Amino acid sequence: MIIEFRKSIIAFSVFTLFSTLIFAEDGILFQFRHKKGDAVSHVATVEEEAYINGRLNNRTQFINRTSTTVEAVEKDGTALLSTHYMTTQNNFINSTGRTLSWGEEDSVKIYRDKNGYLHDSDNAFLPTVRSVPSFSKEAVKIGDSWTCEGLEVHDCRELFNMEGAIEIPFKATYTYTGDEEINGKKLCIIEVEYKFFQDAGEAGDNGNLGQDWYDSYMYGTASDCTYAGAQGQAVQKIWWDNELGDLDHYIEEFVIYLYDTFNNTFAFRGTAHGEVTEYKSVNDKDNLKKLQKKVEKYKLDNISVKQGVKGLTISLDAIQFEPDSDILLPSEKKKIKKLGEILKEFTNDLLITGHCAQRGTVQSQQELSEDRAEAVASYLVELGIRDQYHVFTQGKGSTEPVASNETEAGRIKNRRVEITIMD
Repeated sequence: MIIEFRKSIIAFSVFTLFSTLIFAEDGILFQFRHKKGDAVSHVATVEEEAYINGRLNNRTQFINRTSTTVEAVEKDGTALLSTHYMTTQNNFINSTGRTLSWGEEDSVKIYRDKNGYLHDSDNAFLPTVRSVPSFSKEAVKIGDSWTCEGLEVHDCRELFNMEGAIEIPFKATYTYTGDEEINGKKLCIIEVEYKFFQDAGEAGDNGNLGQDWYDSYMYGTASDCTYAGAQGQAVQKIWWDNELGDLDHYIEEFVIYLYDTFNNTFAFRGTAHGEVTEYKSVNDKDNLKKLQKKVEKYKLDNISVKQGVKGLTISLDAIQFEPDSDILLPSEKKKIKKLGEILKEFTNDLLITGHCAQRGTVQSQQELSEDRAEAVASYLVELGIRDQYHVFTQGKGSTEPVASNETEAGRIKNRRVEITIMD
């Protein structure tokens, strides 16, 4: 059993877009000020251990890439934010010693006011932590503290057999502790701490879990949701860039306890860190031609390049592995090594997507596509083209064929891996 919890660790790694630090005589006024079209990306890494009744069940590493765009700004400064999440998960199962890896995507649109309060999310499960950071309406000086409300959102559909999200409100305490110069940049340091507690009956009463959960909790059925309560705390440290008006990086420690009606305790302990990912848009015709010429120069067969929604995509058509495995043949490693020299010319994050032919079960197709994407990603990391925090993987199974699966020639074309230089 794998229990996962904090896939997208904190909202400020996603939503700290181009805020402005206004210097006043009596301190600094921290305030978000958005412009339509503003965009930013972040990479956050979470290292988490999950325990059941005190026994270690699994260790999980989440690598989250988020890309956020300001879609609209109201007169009072409130912005509509659109965020795309991409998560790579690496799970180590303590009981079996197996390591499992896969990737997933999701998105959310949410409003944020100029002080950082997030509301009206169109995704019940995202972001995981809302309204962190939130700022005082008054200017603050070094040593000053303020409190703001926030919300923890827990996705426990599998763990507690429930349909909705668990929402737990909290009050966070913020302290502006000082400034620090790092790599020639002067950064403001803000420390954040909060604790939360929820009794399941209270959660049902206030509607945070939805009527279906409340009915099962109160009246009982064979497929009851077993959620009984939660408590936890988080301590965070934010380095804020004055000149850019944006998050530079952060660290966090957290512990979360969830309880079921059978007196079981599920504990999640971990750390997180995140950074702004700087990149230049490459998804244009000039870079497309540049890539195509490089592919021709290296005489790489069965390679195609195209523009897509997420960026420029290099497709390794008819990529060869050992039969029904994710082990790359030496000829393919040689080809990927040459591609790596091309990829070094770009600094953007990479998305590796695996595809396979319509052979075997849907589940086996999905798993094979994920494994093959991971194999290519791991080899790029081994070559030093990117570190593991800037390469993301996903598998599409046989859901996006480029040729007919009725012929062997078509199936060969559908067995491909795509490398996207992400915008």
